[in-house]
Amino acid sequence: MNNTLTTISKEKARKLKHVKVYDRLYSMIKDGTFPPGTQLPSEPELALQMNVSRMTLRRSLALLQEDNLVQNIQGKGNFVKSQSSPATFYETEHIQHPFVKCSTIDSDSTELEFRIEPPSDYMKQSVHCDTAAVVISDRWYKKKNAAIGYTLSIIPIETISNYKIDLSNLESFLVFLEKTIYDLSLDSRCSYSYTNTGNFTSTKYTLSNNSNFFLIQETLYDNNHIVLLFNKHYIPLHNFSLEVCYTNQLQSSPEN
Repeated sequence: MNNTLTTISKEKARKLKHVKVYDRLYSMIKDGTFPPGTQLPSEPELALQMNVSRMTLRRSLALLQEDNLVQNIQGKGNFVKSQSSPATFYETEHIQHPFVKCSTIDSDSTELEFRIEPPSDYMKQSVHCDTAAVVISDRWYKKKNAAIGYTLSIIPIETISNYKIDLSNLESFLVFLEKTIYDLSLDSRCSYSYTNTGNFTSTKYTLSNNSNFFLIQETLYDNNHIVLLFNKHYIPLHNFSLEVCYTNQLQSSPEN
């Protein structure tokens, strides 16, 4: 993939409203205000409590559903899900960039923006550490100047300092995110799911004319099993392809 850096954002003073509401609801779920199995207040009531519009609230709820924290049951409402460990399988394949592996369209440029901010509870949970700060990066993958995919990255500040990443050198930072980090990682964990949040999560560009996306949530670990970064890759459903191969290990024949 031929990556080209096009821009970088200035420090963002304010978070998007739906992200702020997400953070509040996330904390309320984690601290037991809304225990597993309970029903959230109705949308009108919850929107009033959060002091936002119902459209903003629905975006926040969609992100909570995307992160497997809330389930919407049609005709009944939104319920807090019980948290269970996901099924795990291991591949011997070399760790690869999921967007490169799963997008049926090869991008010809990548636009990067980033900011540094204090981590929310969700961000700390995502990187499995109580870091003092995180670098949030946005990457839009483009083909002929049209956005075809988006990646949101949460990077502990320790990753930046440990690997001496110069954030003022944007070209090298992009190379680190796109290639070097995969060479450094010993393990990766990916989960695959459907989401309808791709276009409004991307914010800057519309990725698809419809709201159907495949979401790949990816965590990369170093050789001490410390999280290097957490990625959320959004690929329009019609551009997504995944092939999974399983192999049974050969068993030695019993001795006669």
